[in-house]
Amino acid sequence: MVEVSGLTKTYGKINALRGVDFTAEHGQVLGLLGSNGAGKSTTMNIIAGYIPKTGGSVKICGVDIDESPYEAKKRLGYLPEHTPLAVNMTVAEFLEFSGDLKKVPKTERQRGLDRAVELTGLKEVRWRLIRNLSKGYRQRVGIAQALIGFPEVLILDEPTVGLDPSQLIEIRALVRELGQEHTVLFSSHILSEVESVCDRVVIIYKGNVLADGRPDEVAGTVAGGYRLTAAANQNEITAALRNGGLTDFTLSPITSTLEDAFVRLVAQAERETAI
Repeated sequence: MVEVSGLTKTYGKINALRGVDFTAEHGQVLGLLGSNGAGKSTTMNIIAGYIPKTGGSVKICGVDIDESPYEAKKRLGYLPEHTPLAVNMTVAEFLEFSGDLKKVPKTERQRGLDRAVELTGLKEVRWRLIRNLSKGYRQRVGIAQALIGFPEVLILDEPTVGLDPSQLIEIRALVRELGQEHTVLFSSHILSEVESVCDRVVIIYKGNVLADGRPDEVAGTVAGGYRLTAAANQNEITAALRNGGLTDFTLSPITSTLEDAFVRLVAQAERETAI
């Protein structure tokens, strides 16, 4: 699991993160949702140990990333937004190289590599040069390298950027499958993607957490009221209500989507910031 508490990050006078708190459990896909510049990638980079935090704490499976960075990093795999691939290597060579960097014991490396290739659907291209692969397959290679060593936690930063519709469907299905055995942190600015893939969602805006919960729970925070449906036009309904004579009608609760919640929460945050 991942525990983030009071996480802050400043760049000079800019507050990129302002006390971010959340917990991601094992067997859960947690989505970090926010517009560009909200703080999603900064949060993930700090959790992965790529950049230092200014304040707060991060624990990976109970291990503090500052107190025991090596032990914490052994428990996670990371796919950054811009996947760093050695394009002149074959898929197999690159994954072998990744296992070497992660110090995976050689007795376990081949079995783990085979499993990563199978899970990510790379069997057909295993011996091809990465530079000759499509964008979708390159993303699969990036996810496979994150899986090397089979860490408990996977961090996937915008893993579907630039993919075509069929590739999107494949990568989303893969992320859901990985979420059954790992803790997965998944960032995106695409609302429908987070809603379809994630068990929980954390909405971040200008370094602040605006909401944290299941997608339906977050969507429900801005729902309310009822919609009246009747077999009459508006004037007839108004007249009937005044006279107490409207009988043929139904009331249905007004529902909200994750997109509705995101728009309203961000708008509210902007109003409060402007005051």
